[in-house]
Amino acid sequence: MPTRIEILERGTPLTTALPGAQFASWHARVIAAPPPATWAALQSLRWSDLRLTLPLMAARGLGRAQDTYRRLTEPPSPMAPLEQDPPHALSSGMIGRPWTPRPVPGPAVASLAELAAFDEPGWLKYGMEVVLSPLPGRRTFLETATVCEATDEAARRRFALYWTAIRTFSGAIRRDVLAAVDRETRRA
Repeated sequence: MPTRIEILERGTPLTTALPGAQFASWHARVIAAPPPATWAALQSLRWSDLRLTLPLMAARGLGRAQDTYRRLTEPPSPMAPLEQDPPHALSSGMIGRPWTPRPVPGPAVASLAELAAFDEPGWLKYGMEVVLSPLPGRRTFLETATVCEATDEAARRRFALYWTAIRTFSGAIRRDVLAAVDRETRRA
C-alpha cells in the first residue's frame, strides 16, 4: 500500500490541488470489465447499493432515507466530481470540519482550483480521487485515493485525532464502493 508521500507524488489533479496534505489513504481492486463499463457502473451507483456504508452513515446520523437513492457522484455527495476525465478519472473535493459530532460543511467549491486556493484557518480541505486504468483481458485497475489537508495547525491536530478514530471505517467505505462497482459490472 502506498505511503502518504507516494500518493502525493503521483501528480494527479487532486494531489496537485492539495500538495501539503497531511493525511492520505489508498485502496484498489481489479474489476473484470473494461474501463468504459467500470466507469458506467461507478456513475450509476447509489448509496443504497453500498452494504457497509449505509449503516455507518446512519450511526453517525448522516443517512437520510431520501438520500439513499441518490447516486454517489451526485451533489452533495463527497464523491461529486469537481473534475473528471471519463472513463479514466474523477476528482472530488470539499471543505469541512468532519471532526465535530455532526460534520460542519465549509464553503462550497466549484473546482479543484477553488479548493486549492481556500486558506481560511480552522478547516480541512479534502477529497477523493478515483482512477481507472486498463488491464489486459478487458479488465480495469480501479483505485481510490483520499487526500486531506488542514488549513492550519489547530485543524490538523483536531483532524489527526478524528483520523485515528475513523481511518479504518473510511477505508471500509472505500472498499465498499470498490466492491459495489465490481457487483454492478457483473450485473451488466
